[in-house]
Amino acid sequence: MKNAKKILALFLAAVMVLMAFAVPALAASKVDPSAGTKEKLESYLYRILDKLVDMLGRTLNMLIPGLNWTGRWPTARNYTPQYFYEGEDSFETEVQPNARWSAGFSTNSLIEGLNIMNGEYYMAGTLEAMHGRVPVEVIDDMAVCAYALSDGVSGTVVHAVIDGYGIARGDVLEIRKLLDDFAKANDVISINVSVLHQHSCIDILGMGAPLVPAVLTNPAYSLLNKDTDEFVGGKNPEFMKHLYEVTAQTITEAVESMEGGQLYYGYVDISDYIHDKRDPQVYDPNMNRIRFVPDNESADEIWICEAGIHCVGLGAGPDRITSDFPYYLKQYIKENAHADVVYVNGAELALTTDYTLIHQMEDEPENHMLAMGETLAKKIIAIDNDVPLEPVLNIRHKEVAVKAENQILILAVREGLINSVVARDGLGFTIITEIGYMELGNKIGVFFAPGEISPEIFWGGAVTADKSWTGESWDYAPLAESAGVETALCFGLCNDQIGYVLTDNDIRSIFTENEEVNASSYHSASTLTESYEALLAEVK
Repeated sequence: MKNAKKILALFLAAVMVLMAFAVPALAASKVDPSAGTKEKLESYLYRILDKLVDMLGRTLNMLIPGLNWTGRWPTARNYTPQYFYEGEDSFETEVQPNARWSAGFSTNSLIEGLNIMNGEYYMAGTLEAMHGRVPVEVIDDMAVCAYALSDGVSGTVVHAVIDGYGIARGDVLEIRKLLDDFAKANDVISINVSVLHQHSCIDILGMGAPLVPAVLTNPAYSLLNKDTDEFVGGKNPEFMKHLYEVTAQTITEAVESMEGGQLYYGYVDISDYIHDKRDPQVYDPNMNRIRFVPDNESADEIWICEAGIHCVGLGAGPDRITSDFPYYLKQYIKENAHADVVYVNGAELALTTDYTLIHQMEDEPENHMLAMGETLAKKIIAIDNDVPLEPVLNIRHKEVAVKAENQILILAVREGLINSVVARDGLGFTIITEIGYMELGNKIGVFFAPGEISPEIFWGGAVTADKSWTGESWDYAPLAESAGVETALCFGLCNDQIGYVLTDNDIRSIFTENEEVNASSYHSASTLTESYEALLAEVK
């Protein structure tokens, strides 16, 4: 009888996983809860269905063995940070004697020399039921770029940006572990790793796994205390080891190549090329550029370019590898402006590329990406509003405990698919993520945000109570205003992928939206916002 219950539980788990990707596919048309009686009733019924799915998920997560059953995870009380770089204790606003900007850059391929067509590498981008998608062609490359930056006083900040769908914090810590001795020897006070969220790269998050086989196999593996490398998952263990090493190497090379120069900030409007798929319509219309000009006139410049746009030139679930329009953007700038580019994704949520003004719409998708990359590159090269930044760098990071509430993603973490840093909290657990804040020249403030954060959390313009699903308001000030700087930027998907971060009052039904399925917590926005405000209070 006990065995029969276990088999039933595992079967129900498989059903639950199937629901995870069947729900968006079967989603009804969008429902506006502020509309008429019919719409209000419809939204109420969807909320009931959501609660039923949540109850089923909670029950299954209590019944099915997972990593939290094996004592591998600490309790919240016993959690100890590892390889966490806090940054500075306090911020300095005056230019210090001998302060001087210096920067370095490096880039390396993550797939060069590997046999990635052997069927052992899964693609990221969409949930898969029985079989993971394997790549059939490489269009361009999957690489990592890194910059190192210092004012000569505060220590060195490094930031690697990976072509990939998402990277969990546990994998970021593995990269930091490799760099720990180097960081201490070279006064590196902040190590950051983010992704560009291409749906067309090898899976480095884990959600590209064949989910039903994973849920039927991994619970037993967890009870047998097997190494998670043996679990059914979306990540190739050897590729992840390779990624750790290449990323650490790239960061090391960026630090070792640092030289003196001047730092500038400029921007250009690219709103014609951004499409917001989800109301409210809020986004930063600009491509932002932090430009390092070396004193050595024969050396290439280093540009840190940021905009919030999904990289989905081949759709959400392709089987061809490409790093999308950022590849062509960086290539064009290198060839025509002799600058090395680190492209960073911003607050993107449901923002994607708008190809309306691209003239090659009738051609193959890869030509769309080429045209988009070159179009944006030309606009970046033409920026003529650069302002100099004084050599003052400040940075601080803070760990944040986000309560895990989405039962589908809880199952994925419990069964070893996503390498999150977690701590047990009663019968549930919290995801230990991190945020960061960096100031440059007392003018530019940069928020390092985990996951795909909603633009309205950063810029303002959240839905009001009368239009929200919960009937509540979002009463927090926009993060862009909190620091009191001239220009605020958001570096998203940084140091962790905790999924979509939606305002607490705009969590809609999983039967009407896609984003909610991939939101790890329904209160992550308020948790991160309050933690950000607390971080600022500590240093300002």
